[in-house]
Amino acid sequence: MTLSPARLGSGVTVPPLPPNSPLLRARVYQADDQTVIISMHPRAGTLFSGLTTVGSNGVALGIGRSTTASSALRLPNTRPQTPNSDPSPSAPLPSLQNGRNVVIIDPGHGGSDPGAVGIGNIHEADVVLEISQQVASILEQQGVQAIMTRTSDVDVELEPRVAMAEQANASLFVSIHANAIDMSRPEVNGTSTYYFSSGESLAQTVQNSIVQALGMKDRGIHSARFYVLRKTSMPAILVETAFVTGAEDARKLADSSWRTQMATAIANGVLQYLQGRSR
Repeated sequence: MTLSPARLGSGVTVPPLPPNSPLLRARVYQADDQTVIISMHPRAGTLFSGLTTVGSNGVALGIGRSTTASSALRLPNTRPQTPNSDPSPSAPLPSLQNGRNVVIIDPGHGGSDPGAVGIGNIHEADVVLEISQQVASILEQQGVQAIMTRTSDVDVELEPRVAMAEQANASLFVSIHANAIDMSRPEVNGTSTYYFSSGESLAQTVQNSIVQALGMKDRGIHSARFYVLRKTSMPAILVETAFVTGAEDARKLADSSWRTQMATAIANGVLQYLQGRSR
């Protein structure tokens, strides 16, 4: 939330968040002489019900939890799609409780840039934001500090995304997207992961996790010169979860339970990589 013109009163702090809070973290700070920023990192499934006035000089923001975060998405009303093959049975996620790992989760696009728009008017920026929020939440639960480059439908340029990773001295950078091709090619479906230099092993681990867990068509890992991969100093990958223009993939992306499975698979791959690197 951006408040302007505004000044932060002396001694204003964010109170400690209880374990069952819908927020993972929150902070408030004076961005410049006229602007106060209230930054909130919500857990997956958090719903904001809007601002209301409190008395003559106060406002309140409604925050709650939901069993699904899909209500905020521009998604078609479609039935869940069964994966092409039976997914692997679920196993406990690796836990890394040493507090040393910081992972940047980068939901692609946002704001005036919806990314790819596919079958059923699915917007890439929407689905990857929800998947990213769930990835971050899972990582936090397993002892990894997760920082998101955006937590709402806003514009974030590529340079600040990289700068955030560098300033945090992040261990890894994971950018999450949805792929697209011409709408006349609905037969093109599947998942792929991109890296530039040091991210190859991370890309393969995450790609394997997704394919094994969801039975996705494996489009492999590829080297690419995307800005966020070239400019980050830590291992970095860009995951193309599925095709918004694919007949099979669009139905999957429209299913909230499938998006949760995708988030779990990405998080599991990241945790496996970190666990292997720490040995």
